[in-house]
Amino acid sequence: MTDKYLCIHGHFYQPPRENPWLEFVEYQASAQPYHDWNERITRECYRPNTRARLHNQEGRIKKLLNNYEHMSFNFGPTLLSWLERVHPWIYDQILFADLASGGRYQGHGNALAQVYNHIIMPLARRRDKLTQIRWGLADFEQRFGRQAEGMWLAETAVDMETLDMMAQEGIKFTILSPTQAQSARPLSGNSGENDWQDVSGGQIDPTFPYRVWLDKGSQRFIDIFFYDGPLSRAVAYEKILASGKNFLSRIEQAFGEHKDGPRLVNIATDGESYGHHFKFGDLALSWIFDHLEQADHIKLTNYALYLERFPPQNEVKILENSSWSCAHGVERWRADCGCSDGHTPGWNQAWRAPLREGFDWLNNELRTIFEEQGGRLLKDPWEARDDYVTVFSNPSDRERERFLKRHAAHGLGAAEKVETLQLMESQRMSLYMFTSCGWFFDDISGLETAQVLKYAARAIDLAQPLAKKDLEEGLMGFLSKAMSNDPEYGDGSSVYHRLVKPSRIDPSRATAHYALGALANVPPNETCIFSEMVRPVQQQDLGVEGLNAILGEVQVEEKTTGRVSTRAYVAFRQGKRELSCSVGENAARLDLKQMVKELEPGLASASLEKIEEVFFRHLRQVKRYELHDLIPDTRKCLVENLARAVHQQIRNSLIEHHKPLQEFMFFLEKAGEPVPENLEQDFRLLMCEQLAGFMTPDQEEDPVDWAGLNQVAERAGQLELKLNGPELRKKARGFLRNQMTHLASSPDQNTIKNMIDFLNMAEAMHLELDLWECQNTFHDLYNDPEFAKILVPEQASTFDELGRRLGFLLERNQIP
Repeated sequence: MTDKYLCIHGHFYQPPRENPWLEFVEYQASAQPYHDWNERITRECYRPNTRARLHNQEGRIKKLLNNYEHMSFNFGPTLLSWLERVHPWIYDQILFADLASGGRYQGHGNALAQVYNHIIMPLARRRDKLTQIRWGLADFEQRFGRQAEGMWLAETAVDMETLDMMAQEGIKFTILSPTQAQSARPLSGNSGENDWQDVSGGQIDPTFPYRVWLDKGSQRFIDIFFYDGPLSRAVAYEKILASGKNFLSRIEQAFGEHKDGPRLVNIATDGESYGHHFKFGDLALSWIFDHLEQADHIKLTNYALYLERFPPQNEVKILENSSWSCAHGVERWRADCGCSDGHTPGWNQAWRAPLREGFDWLNNELRTIFEEQGGRLLKDPWEARDDYVTVFSNPSDRERERFLKRHAAHGLGAAEKVETLQLMESQRMSLYMFTSCGWFFDDISGLETAQVLKYAARAIDLAQPLAKKDLEEGLMGFLSKAMSNDPEYGDGSSVYHRLVKPSRIDPSRATAHYALGALANVPPNETCIFSEMVRPVQQQDLGVEGLNAILGEVQVEEKTTGRVSTRAYVAFRQGKRELSCSVGENAARLDLKQMVKELEPGLASASLEKIEEVFFRHLRQVKRYELHDLIPDTRKCLVENLARAVHQQIRNSLIEHHKPLQEFMFFLEKAGEPVPENLEQDFRLLMCEQLAGFMTPDQEEDPVDWAGLNQVAERAGQLELKLNGPELRKKARGFLRNQMTHLASSPDQNTIKNMIDFLNMAEAMHLELDLWECQNTFHDLYNDPEFAKILVPEQASTFDELGRRLGFLLERNQIP
């Protein structure tokens, strides 16, 4: 039996990115070609690690491995919540990996909990620390179906109070940087003060676990694993993941000179190292896991199992108020300490201090409001806050009602229920605004700082009706001292007004999104989240020659609090004039017929001014909105929908004249003349449209026109056209997914052969295909004994051919 053990830990985390008024991640142009950074990193890291490829020397796939089954990991709860909504298959694979690892590691799953939304615990109030721990543990248990044994601290930032609170909540261990150890000594009753050895500066031996005593009577403790610093840095920064063999060699070196007894080499890095920070890092990881599973000189384990088998023999004193990413302790999250991301010459981070001070002030104001107002509505406001995770981790009307029933001090009326939920949401936002990323990077105008400012703004919106002072004005006093390095922004208050306020969604603004979408004939479910918020009451088409207009009334319900408001709108577009909309509040139900009658003179003359004049007469608090007032997703959706009509006109014209275009292309080809660039673009568009059309039909009702598909592909190949547009690639991915789904439910020879033909055709056309999902499905079918039983020999042979065409090295029944 070996006494060398390896544990690789990945801290998988993204800051919460949702617009706090919508609970929806908005489009982020910097993440292109993906919708947002969550999507991009999921594609590059979280997804590939669920099915990491193991290749032979010729590059063919030997195995697919769920890396999460073999590594220790923690996922930020806010990231898991997003994955559950947006990528449920990936989310399920992560949960399954923890369950499977429990079987592999004697009941100890790989997953660790995390303090909920990644706040720097030493800088937090004691009560906020407790909620962070309890939210993290409750979320973990709800997702993974077991109690957490270990917990990850944001940035490994630590103090004794935090460790003590974690231990009292049942946490057995955490992971720290070796630079966070101060001194150590043997764990025995004979140890005295003189036995402490200085291990500061990363001198501690990280191949042992250590114990921290948390009370004077030595009854309460928590255990600490210190990760291997040089090896973890090599993974994060030194491109060691370029070669699985080199990675393994460094691991073997980390054990050092062999000593008696068990040793644990443990690595801890951002999980995004494995695929996002380092492309194909997931492949190096899977190579290590597969190699060690087959060898016996180093045994894979996780922290909880190792701790059970080999409990600490030494105790340690930690360096309080320290972290893994700041050489100055925790100053990176409150001061201009010199730690930054880009190190832009001439820039400083002096803005961090006033931002921290402003949020501390706001947090205190919100706490006072919560205690005073919550005290008359709730039996115990703080106990209710700790339990509120059950609501926002599983949002539904039923869950909100159950929560209110558990914690209400008395029977609550409808208005009191809304007020209670406003208080709870203001507290959630008061913690979200301390998410560590807000201070981590170079400037206050950055994406992450703007995000935490949005949480502060949302908290203010929720609590202001119950406050005795102007909370926003108070926060601006601090932000005006937070100077941006970018002269375009000036200071934090300017950042707030330019980058935060435009994201605010009140009932009128939500109505404008809905109304302008309706005016542009965009289906409500395509305009992001607004179909869930806005319910139509009545609507009237006011269109006349030269003017496209609609008048209507809606109810707007705030998702998290249940607050309902009524709004009326008139939206119009005159000729090619920009879309615009006016929204107003109405005390009573709108008399639509009467208003239409009054609008008739304005409609007859297509006068927007007269229409708005009538609208203003009937309603109050009228606001006007145009395209630039909408969130990026809705703007993009409306523009694309309007562009679709223009594109259709161009497409129809092109298809109508495709015969002379093709004839001229034949003439050029026969004459040996090059195709002019403008005609080549037109012909490529025509080919793409035809190919996409052939790949769209429903499998059951409208079989694929393979003859037409091959004909178009042949023409494209003859003219050496590379048909690689994003829309065509998307169609091809969907086409392959549908074909494979059909094959899984009803295997037949033609479907398998058609897929092979399509893959060959795509290769000939140089069409870049995303085969990831298709390969996964093939792998699962290939290893499904029930599926194998229903394949006749001829089908099995063709199915194997499909697998080889998808890149697999096939040996029947031997692909794990």
